[in-house]
Amino acid sequence: MPPLIKYLVVFTLCVIIYNLFKAFYHLSKRESTPKQVVKSLAIRVGLSLTLFVSLLFASYLGIIQPHGLVPVQKPAEQAISLPDLDR
Repeated sequence: MPPLIKYLVVFTLCVIIYNLFKAFYHLSKRESTPKQVVKSLAIRVGLSLTLFVSLLFASYLGIIQPHGLVPVQKPAEQAISLPDLDR
């Protein structure tokens, strides 16, 4: 994955977390209106959906390659097998 995409994903996640805490702050303040809470949460949900769709689209275009939890060994990295010695 190119470094620029990694930085954009991390930055977007930070903005999502910021908006989550901003909504919590407005929720806990007595002077805040429910409109502020809804706005912060709507921005958070919108950013989350945008990030998810962007990652799917980048994967479809081949910009990023998804991988499993356990890395698969390439044929060059596999262990050399010994021949069977049937006597």
